[in-house]
Amino acid sequence: MKDSAPATKTISLNVYGINHDNIHYQLSPEELQDITIDKGMGREASSGALAVNTGEFTGRSPKDRFIVKDDITKDKIWWGD
Repeated sequence: MKDSAPATKTISLNVYGINHDNIHYQLSPEELQDITIDKGMGREASSGALAVNTGEFTGRSPKDRFIVKDDITKDKIWWGD
């Protein structure tokens, strides 16, 4: 019979600049949302979705996009600058 118990592995994260004793790993979306709300980093919208204020810079620049030119897009996209 195969053992289905999760394996425990200890690794050092110091090489990545992470020097904390309390690391959360593989949290569910619900757990992540709860932590975000508890820390005051977001709030729950009336729909139940997590709402976060990202500040002044909320979007990407229109020039920061990439479209692949292939058989589907070659005649549907204006490929000028």
